[in-house]
Amino acid sequence: MESIEFNKHQFMSDVLQMLHLNMDLFMYNLVHHAPYEMILYDWINKLYTKGTSSDDAVQLIYKARNILLLTPKNGLCSPNTP
Repeated sequence: MESIEFNKHQFMSDVLQMLHLNMDLFMYNLVHHAPYEMILYDWINKLYTKGTSSDDAVQLIYKARNILLLTPKNGLCSPNTP
């Protein structure tokens, strides 16, 4: 069981490092329910559960993040965003 948790922690650490995010700051923001970190944490967990490699996970996160941020209708950067 410890090996699984270590692998999951290592996967998260690798992904965050490749995304140029500091693990301590990420965890602090996650604990304080920062939306971006909560979404990212959910994505990382799902990708780990699916057995995705950390390299592939980063590429998928980049794509998902761009879709989330740049989709004109519901994206965070849409002109209708208050």
